[in-house]
This record gives sequence, C-alpha cells and structure tokens, in this order.
Amino acid sequence: MGWSKSVATMAVWGCPARYFTPSLRIVICTLFVLAAPLFGGVNMLMIRGRPVVDGVYVNHHGPYRFMVDTATTFNHIEAGLARSIGLNETFRSELTSSLGIIPVSGGDGVEVALGSVQADQQTFLFAGMEAVHQLSPDIQGILGQAFLSRFDYLLDLHARRLEFGPLQPSSKGTQVPFRNLHGRPVVSTSLGELAVDSGVDWVILFGIEGSDMGRRLITMAGSAAVASVFSKLRIEGRTFWRGDAVALRRAAEGDIAGLLPISVFRAVYICNSQGYAVFQ
Repeated sequence: MGWSKSVATMAVWGCPARYFTPSLRIVICTLFVLAAPLFGGVNMLMIRGRPVVDGVYVNHHGPYRFMVDTATTFNHIEAGLARSIGLNETFRSELTSSLGIIPVSGGDGVEVALGSVQADQQTFLFAGMEAVHQLSPDIQGILGQAFLSRFDYLLDLHARRLEFGPLQPSSKGTQVPFRNLHGRPVVSTSLGELAVDSGVDWVILFGIEGSDMGRRLITMAGSAAVASVFSKLRIEGRTFWRGDAVALRRAAEGDIAGLLPISVFRAVYICNSQGYAVFQ
C-alpha cells in the first residue's frame, strides 16, 4: 500500500470538476479506447439532472446502482461495500474540494461490468459517497472516466438510455472536438473552456462575481452559499441554453472556465476513439 498526495474536487449540488495530480493521473492516460463497434446499452434514471444506472458489477459482485459522472477521474464506491466484496486498499491520497481537503484510500486492478461492456484494471476511491447520498441514499458508487474513457457512448436524456458504440448515422447534433484534461472531455463554448460534467445540474463558472442566489454548494468537505450570473451558452454558434449560472468567485481550476452539465441537452455523445462530442 503506497501513499500518494493527489487532488480531486468533489461535489454534488453544482460541483467543481474532479482531478488528480500526475502521479495518479497516469492511470487514465494509459487506458485504451475500445474503438471496435460495440452495441447495446442500459436504461438510465435521471435523479435531479444526474444519470444513474442499475446493473453495475464490481469484480462479479452486484448488481449495484451507480451514478455516471463524466467529470470524475476515477470511480468511487461506498467504503463498507468495498470491504464487503473484498476490495483491497492499495493507495492513500488526499481528495480536495473547493471547501477543504479530506484523506481517502482506494484500490486498483478492479473489474467493472455494465450491460454488454466490461473494463478491467479499474481504480476506485473508497470515499466520496456522503455527498452523493444526499442526492439519493440508494446510489452505491460512481462510474468516472476510468471506466467511461474506455468506450464511445451516448447519454440520451430524452430516452433515458446509456448506449455504447457508434452514433447512429441518422442522429443529428452539433459536433465539436474535445481535449482531454485529467481524463475529462473539455469543449470550447461561448463561456470558455468547459468540462462536460454529468455530475452537476447547473452551469458553473469559475472566477466570476455574481449576485446571491440563495442556494448552497455542497461538497464532501462542507458547504457554502453560491452566487449566480445570467449567461448564454453557445457551441459552434448554436445557442443551447440561457439562464442563471452558478458563479464561483474563486477559480477552482485555472485551466478551465467551468463545468457544463449534460442536463441542458437532449443527448450528449462522447466519441473517445476520435476525440469529439456531439450535442443534441
């Protein structure tokens, strides 16, 4: 078991994006994308704008209910559940949110299966679930980019389906290239470079002054009142959303302008094999 200082921000009610320092981020960089055609998918629940799936198997144990979070680097699982299915602690780290730092432990070399797809050599953090349980106490884990980056996939919010494989030729939408930042897809928008984040339900902008909106940001390390600022979201000249975005005065991450929730779209397709996203 090793000790590694790492950083990851984690929140549920409008959260700064999650990331780790290079010592752990190398795990993501060495993952491969399954570019061969894959077919099939699973139904999704939408809980306060976040996609949740049933039928996740961890080392052949399950089925479990997990949230799908495109802006979380690693997977997360309840600590008690991890112990009960024999997941071993192989490292310790620090998980940093915009409101503080907490120690975490985790394990790697785990196999995950969902529907017709599976991925091995997965990394899990045995933490991060307290805030998620405020969303729903039935959620037992989070599927992050450690799993998602292995596939091309469609998050269809209208049909409430998570589909793996190539996008159907008849599908329409706005296609835009993305860059990988700490394993997460980041796209250029009228509001700056935003991380595509299925774990939030607000557009969140960093380093922006705003007016009090009477709501609170909740993270694993605490909570704080947040402000709002009226914004208009355009991608490739197409307006997708306008309304009050969460304004965080402190820039949680210096290399992106904020977080882009998938809940402002009908569907989002992430093509990891070719490096582009399609927004519908």
